[in-house]
Amino acid sequence: MSEAKAHEPAGLGRRLAAMLYDGLLLLAIWIVTGLVWFPINGAAVSGPLLTTVLTLETFAFYAYCWHRHGETLGMRDWHIRLVAASGQPASWWQIALRLCSGCISLGCFGLGYLWLYLGKTRQTWHDLVSDTYVVHIPR
Repeated sequence: MSEAKAHEPAGLGRRLAAMLYDGLLLLAIWIVTGLVWFPINGAAVSGPLLTTVLTLETFAFYAYCWHRHGETLGMRDWHIRLVAASGQPASWWQIALRLCSGCISLGCFGLGYLWLYLGKTRQTWHDLVSDTYVVHIPR
């Protein structure tokens, strides 16, 4: 039996708690980027180029963690993991789909996340698009 089927899908509370934890880690990364950015540009820390850099850092953080470990540090603390529907680790393609569609899930007033309670498989929109599951791994 695959890991996606062997474990219970993670609930929204665990997912949001992990996102908050990861958000704090990303904030630290962004602060360091801002501290490096200011002396290089000698101007205010803002603009489309900086926004692009911060977005790429965010995508790289999640992509690396999900591909390497199947989880971010926040996910590890909340005992949840990203797996493909087959139970194998998610592929780079699945991760890319998940990151892009995750922005849409959140951008639609969170409806993509709330779909977890409406769908039969307890998957969010980005889970469905990328054919992945976020599962709860008991201690």
